[in-house]
Amino acid sequence: MRFKLHLSVKKQSFGNALPLSYQYELSAYIYHVIAKGNANYAEWLHQNGFTLDGKQFRLFSFSNLLIDKISIDKALNRLILLSENATLQISFLPEQSTEEFVKGVFAEQMFTLGDKQSKVQFTVQQVEMLPAPVFEEELRGTTLSPICLSRKTEEGKVHYYSPCEPQAGQAILNNLINKYKAFYGKAYEGDTAFEWNVLSEPRSKLITMKAGTPQQTKVKAYNCSFRLKADKELLRIGYECGLGEKGSMGFGMIRS
Repeated sequence: MRFKLHLSVKKQSFGNALPLSYQYELSAYIYHVIAKGNANYAEWLHQNGFTLDGKQFRLFSFSNLLIDKISIDKALNRLILLSENATLQISFLPEQSTEEFVKGVFAEQMFTLGDKQSKVQFTVQQVEMLPAPVFEEELRGTTLSPICLSRKTEEGKVHYYSPCEPQAGQAILNNLINKYKAFYGKAYEGDTAFEWNVLSEPRSKLITMKAGTPQQTKVKAYNCSFRLKADKELLRIGYECGLGEKGSMGFGMIRS
């Protein structure tokens, strides 16, 4: 189930400048709201999720903040919000996330994103449930948050795939099958025919997670338009909880 949060930007509170990397803070806000609305669900989300071979899958994703007018201050590494309004899309695969639950916990929320240098306050004006597309074994779309695909090299370093690399399609398919197994608790036995084509020049983005802490890391991910052909159920999973890794941290959300 996918929802659009209509936000107002409260510039008068703290200003209108955000760090370029705000995904981790936005993820923390989403977890916080869910915890306030349903402690049992939040506990499941944090501690358990869906598990496959000891790996946790938190089966939801969310977009970047979608803002009509912005500018970038490269010197200060800031995103300047010029519009009075913004939207945010968030999508859940688990059945526990009903329309009533999501609308109830996010409605009229006020939250702040940013760091010690600058931050922006937002108010949720409306929560709108979006209709799901009809999946026909092919999906042409674009990213609403960048796709993250990675592997460990023999030297123990992390290699982040460009979506144009030959291995990218197989990595996306494997991730979708793993999400299927984690969600349904059984092996995927459907059609594995799969095609992945990038339709635009991928734009890389280096995103800082847990900035300013000992756990700070940088993640490389890519925005692009694409064509994806796969089993309808795998397409649904990709649409609802993202393509690639780290969906619950703000990566891999797509739109058709």
